[in-house]
Amino acid sequence: MKLLAGPASTEIAYKISRIMRADLIEVEHRFFPDRENYIRVKEAVKGEDIVIIQGMHPPQDTHAIQTFFLIDTLIDLGANSVELVSPYLAYTRQDKRFLDGEAISFITLLKILKNLGLRKTYTVNIHCPWLIPESPIPIIDLRGEKPLAAYIQRYNFSNPIVVSVGKKGLDMAKMVAEYLGVMYTAAQSERDKVTGSVRVELDGIPGIEAIIVDDIISTGGTMVELIKLLKKRGFQKIYVTCIHALLVGDAVEKIFSAGADRIIASDTIPNKFAEYSVAGIISEELKKRYG
Repeated sequence: MKLLAGPASTEIAYKISRIMRADLIEVEHRFFPDRENYIRVKEAVKGEDIVIIQGMHPPQDTHAIQTFFLIDTLIDLGANSVELVSPYLAYTRQDKRFLDGEAISFITLLKILKNLGLRKTYTVNIHCPWLIPESPIPIIDLRGEKPLAAYIQRYNFSNPIVVSVGKKGLDMAKMVAEYLGVMYTAAQSERDKVTGSVRVELDGIPGIEAIIVDDIISTGGTMVELIKLLKKRGFQKIYVTCIHALLVGDAVEKIFSAGADRIIASDTIPNKFAEYSVAGIISEELKKRYG
C-alpha cells in the first residue's frame, strides 16, 4: 500500500505517512490561468494499492474536482485499487430533501465516487452517519472524540461540564465526558428551514466551567447562541471545541464576542485553531486494513 498526498491535505498526509512509515506519493498540482486544475501523479502506480489523503473542505468544489481527477488518473494508470481518506467530506449537510425539488447532494457525491471506481472512503465524524448504510460505496466513519478528550486533559479544568447540541451532539458529549470523568448535557436547537436562523434551548444546569463540543463549526450561529445561554447561567470559563473547523466568514469573531475563552479544533481542515490531530486514528484504521 502507498499513500498519496492530495493538494488539499498535504500536512495531515505527511503526519499519517510518518506514523505508518508508509511511502507517500506526491502530486504535482497547479491552476491554469482560468483556475482549472492541473494534476499529475509523479510516480508509477501500476499494480499498487493506493490510499489518497484528500479532504473536501472549502473550497469544496475545487477539492472535490481534484479528488475526482486523482481517482480516475490512478485507475487509468493501472493502480490495483484506490481508496480515499477524506478527513472532511463535503456536501454531507444536504442528506435528504427538506423542501420539494432539492438535490440530495451527498448521495450524488457518493455516486460519482463509486462510478469513478473508488473502493472505499474513510472519514472523521461524518455529519450524517445515518446515511452510511445507504451509501453505494463502503464508508468507514472514524471518531475524533478520543483524541479531542485526550488533548483537553492538558488544560486545568477543575470540574467542567461537557455541553453539546442535539441528539447527535449528546452522543459526542457523552463520549468526551466519559473519557474525562465529568458530567455532560445537550441543548436543543431548532433551525428555520427557509431563513436558517437558529433557536437554542438548554435546561438549567449548574456549573462554572463548560467545554462545548461539536462536530462542525461553520458560521458559528448555533455555537454563539449556546455560549450566550451558558453565560447567562453563570459559566465563567467556556472552551469551544470541534472536530471540523470550517469557521466561515466572521464566525471566530462572533464566537469570542459571545464570551468563549478558547477555540480548539482538529487538523481535519487546515486552520489556525488546530491543536490536536486525527492522524493517529486514521493511521490505526489503515493499519487494520493493510497491516
